[in-house]
Amino acid sequence: MRPPRPSVPAPLRHSAFRKLWSATTLAALGDAISSVALPLAAIEVLGADAVQSAVLSAVIWLPSLFLAIPAGSFADRTGHHRRLLAGANLLRVAALSTVPIATAFGLLSLIQLAVILAVIGLCSVLSNVSESGLFATTLPSELYVAGQAASYTGQTAAILAGPSLGGLLVQLAGVPAAVGVDSATAVTAALFLLRLRPVERRHEPGTPENRDRRTGLAFIRRNPLIRTALAVTATGNFFNMLFLSVLVWYYVHKLSLTSAQIGFVFSVQAIGGLVGAALASRLARRIGLGRMLLVGCVVSHAPLLVIPAVGATGSLVFALVLASTLLGGVGESVQDISVGSVFALVVPPHLRSQTRGAYQTVSFGLRPLGSVTGALIAATAGIPVALWVGAIGGTLACLWLLPSRLLSFRGQDDPSEQSEQPESATALSQ
Repeated sequence: MRPPRPSVPAPLRHSAFRKLWSATTLAALGDAISSVALPLAAIEVLGADAVQSAVLSAVIWLPSLFLAIPAGSFADRTGHHRRLLAGANLLRVAALSTVPIATAFGLLSLIQLAVILAVIGLCSVLSNVSESGLFATTLPSELYVAGQAASYTGQTAAILAGPSLGGLLVQLAGVPAAVGVDSATAVTAALFLLRLRPVERRHEPGTPENRDRRTGLAFIRRNPLIRTALAVTATGNFFNMLFLSVLVWYYVHKLSLTSAQIGFVFSVQAIGGLVGAALASRLARRIGLGRMLLVGCVVSHAPLLVIPAVGATGSLVFALVLASTLLGGVGESVQDISVGSVFALVVPPHLRSQTRGAYQTVSFGLRPLGSVTGALIAATAGIPVALWVGAIGGTLACLWLLPSRLLSFRGQDDPSEQSEQPESATALSQ
């Protein structure tokens, strides 16, 4: 008797979605590898200090501040979501390919890394505003939620493997090898996208969405739920980047962690993300999306207070770092899914790329300010103080929810706040 075949999630039976899923999962794997490899290149190869590391971490978010709104408007106006997404992957390859070349000739510098990070930031902007518009063309509407769940699982699995792989590649073969693997994933992702043939929607000239790039910002200003969600995530992003801007330097120089250990720490955070994703549906049914966001905001930041509290080395310290990072990953996942669900239920389909771009301008635009603030605090008061401020400030971001209607918003049972075609957008607050 033939054994039963393993069940395939319904969305992955659709060829178009399967190609998009493969592309986004591979891109997430490459991102996760470089998220470890490039900071380690700055610190271990080029000898960057804590302030320089913090400034470099700010550069990648500057395109979000200046380009997210026009990019979202362009994506909605032209309907070229697939081309933008594929082009972003190829542009990323072009930027990363300069790392092994410069390394081979002994020319790698902090300035070059800053330019590469800025280009990667631009690619992320193009990808973020294009992916949500492309997603809706690959599946029937009744599979949107299942499709987003499959996407989240694939990308989280990639994020789980990527940092450990990046840390090991840097330790065993050097930064060029890690960057080369990232480039290979980006090329493959672009090939999947170029084989995709979606029927994309383009707004006709003269429509209000085409005439005014500020439509997304206007919608956020008018809608109290999205406005509060933005306040929570923007504040959290500011303090989270303040924390992260000095974290790798702290791991290397204060806790004496190896490249492989640092990669493993970031992978453990992704395990927490999978746990949070598994809990999200149950939490949403039991307490509603608003209170779920409150829980996610607190749990994503409060456990990180352990990291500056340890201030020593050894296996026990490493175990405490892993535990706090795991809990932080659970909270971050819960927060992302709750905000993405509110976004999907409230924002009309024809405004999603523009509203996403406006949201990202504010939320991601505060990240470079957080990194620069982290550098200033580190230079004047020390690395541990910067970590304390980041963890405490991120935890207090939940206070925006207390006077807001969003706190009592449950989701599906609040039809007056929903858009006509739900579509998930869990990456919104990341």
